[in-house]
Amino acid sequence: MMKAAISGMLMMVLGGCSFISDPVSLMTRPDLPADKETLMGAIKSQIPENSSIIRPRSNNDPSSIRVEDLNNDGVMEAVVFYITPNEDVQIHGMILQQQGNTWAKKLDFEGEGTMLESFDLIDITNDGNLDIVVGFSRGEDDVQNGLVVYTYANDALEKVMQLPYTHFEVTDLNGDKIKELTVVSLQKYELSFITTYQFDKTTHDFKELAKLDLGQNVEKYYNIVSGKVAKDKEGIILDTSIVSNSSTSKLIVMENGELVDVLKEDAAYKELPVESEDINGDGILEIGLLEEPIGWNSDILEDIPYFYNYYQWDGKTNLANMKNGLRFVIQRYQDPDNRFFLTFPSEWKNQLTVDPDSDKNQYLKFIMLDTQEVVAEVKFFSLREWENVKNDWKVLVRKKDQVIGYRGDKLTKNEKKNNSDVAPIERKGN
Repeated sequence: MMKAAISGMLMMVLGGCSFISDPVSLMTRPDLPADKETLMGAIKSQIPENSSIIRPRSNNDPSSIRVEDLNNDGVMEAVVFYITPNEDVQIHGMILQQQGNTWAKKLDFEGEGTMLESFDLIDITNDGNLDIVVGFSRGEDDVQNGLVVYTYANDALEKVMQLPYTHFEVTDLNGDKIKELTVVSLQKYELSFITTYQFDKTTHDFKELAKLDLGQNVEKYYNIVSGKVAKDKEGIILDTSIVSNSSTSKLIVMENGELVDVLKEDAAYKELPVESEDINGDGILEIGLLEEPIGWNSDILEDIPYFYNYYQWDGKTNLANMKNGLRFVIQRYQDPDNRFFLTFPSEWKNQLTVDPDSDKNQYLKFIMLDTQEVVAEVKFFSLREWENVKNDWKVLVRKKDQVIGYRGDKLTKNEKKNNSDVAPIERKGN
């Protein structure tokens, strides 16, 4: 009954008539004995005339064709999705098997909705064989997507999980070395919760390990990352929009079989969005916060050249905040248009500010509070102006009609980036 209810719910979520057509076809495993053209030819000969291969809209691996040994029998399979826009069921999957120098279709299967959101081959049932984990949607931001897990064995495909979702991560939150699916579900300003599932080989089904209510004041999750959140602890960080541009972060771990947010309420509040990430490359995720430079009193948030400060959880403190349980790691200045950022030595924390006369879209001057020494400058030049000053400045970003220049000897000495030595300047974009 539960499976039937979930299936019916998913059909309601994913009903619709819009569609996309994406002809891009990228392939993994370029070292296959049968070349790419052979596989592509086999796929095109099997899909309907008016259909096209699609790739996932949001995925770390954008490839539309995945080639792996799904059932661990020494023979390679290829998995691909395609769309038939003129049919009632628009998204379809196909599995092909390598046979010598050719590829033969093993089966077709129906997808859900009108858009392929994500597509992974993961052993999520923990039986040594790869499963097909797929996210479908109908392309509307305010409607939950549909997550489906398929297993492939004995030339047959079985659907072992199907449920609505907003975001999912493959995790090991309880530390038992067995993969889990952790699913975030959101209905804007109505409900939000996070649930961890693990496959039970006895019942041949996913069982719920833990669930946590995340509250009703969530507008959206603009960034979700999972991995190590402390030296010996895995978790998930949810960067959350709550009102307008305001946001906060939730750090979710599993304690004694229960999901817990270890941050104190509003401990990670920020006026503008900041994405949490592994900022220093040590394999542990950090939470990003904002700090207004000393001496700034602007009432207009967009005018303030905020410092971006990143903190690491100590792995043991509940209700953690900056005073207790969160350790400062790195401070940097982030360009609001994401064109560049400057990273400062950690010992400059609380000793550095931005001159109050600075304009973050024209000229920025970074000074030490005690001596008023200028340690870095960033300036925006027209191309004509740049020709007259280029011997005194270094290029950060070059545009068609503008050059952003930088100077500051104390930061340019550090050019190597590793776990403890972060490059002072990094370009972003072109």
